[in-house]
Amino acid sequence: MERVAQMLGPRWKMYLGPPPGGVWVVRRGALVEVKECERQPVPVVYLAARAEDMWFVVGKARPEPACMSVTFFTYLPTAKKAVEMLIEYGKKIFEFFPPQFDIDLIRAVGLCNRPDFVELCEKQWRRAAARRGGGGAAKPAVLEDGGPLPRGGEKDLDAASRGSGDAARGPVFFVDLQIAVDCLFKVKGGGPAPPRICGAVEVDFDALRCLAERWLSREELEEWERCLWRGHVRRG
Repeated sequence: MERVAQMLGPRWKMYLGPPPGGVWVVRRGALVEVKECERQPVPVVYLAARAEDMWFVVGKARPEPACMSVTFFTYLPTAKKAVEMLIEYGKKIFEFFPPQFDIDLIRAVGLCNRPDFVELCEKQWRRAAARRGGGGAAKPAVLEDGGPLPRGGEKDLDAASRGSGDAARGPVFFVDLQIAVDCLFKVKGGGPAPPRICGAVEVDFDALRCLAERWLSREELEEWERCLWRGHVRRG
């Protein structure tokens, strides 16, 4: 608690309780489930920033009524500044990696020119373009939780993605294919995965996630990601 308060500085205030309802800057698959909260001597910490009539939130775990929680909050002039600040503290305090953030939100507020999000935004853009090319009317852009983009965000999505091409490439993340298969079998309830027979094979995490999206429901995809992010994803 004291370490977090020192890192944030005097512009942040604190209250006891869960964060306000708002837009999470990380994907739900990146959040861990806190169990046995009654036995935890340390509260669960959240950060919340208010900008443009919206709350933006980051934290390591899903809020639970049984958990003791503490929320640090501040006010900023724009959604872009709020999201960027929560990204930085999300990395430093909660140790999130770039792929764990909500890329639709990153694109909406115009942060795709950051080196750590350039490639992730481009991949997201290519997937969206491929879906549009598959026929039918394009669906309105929304965040992962189904909520609307920050004001003005939807019209800036394409420009943000196209404008990111000249920036430096961001980091690539890899995962052991056998571990990914183990987690897949665990999520699908199919028992233990086949034994390893080809040695260690590392694959691009984002590409593998793109394939997994075709096979898994949203809830299954989140559980699969949580399984992998528990120390099994390596930065290239």
